[in-house]
Amino acid sequence: MIGFTRSLAREVGELGITVNALAPGFIGTEMTQELSDSQREKIARRSALNRMPEPIDVARSVEFLLGDGGRNITGSVITIDAGNSA
Repeated sequence: MIGFTRSLAREVGELGITVNALAPGFIGTEMTQELSDSQREKIARRSALNRMPEPIDVARSVEFLLGDGGRNITGSVITIDAGNSA
């Protein structure tokens, strides 16, 4: 998917189209609510920010990329995991 994102960004960039990928980690959703409290806390402690992102964090990243702020961002992968992969 990352390779496809970068390749497509190069292919359609001359048309003014940006192509990016979001790579969310564990997000506080109904699915992660099925984990035990201790499992969720362990995931949060592994992250640099000591928390799990929420769905709004992903939505705001999309909003940024679709707005003027993202007009020169293409071929990128944005990881949204509160620093879990840092």
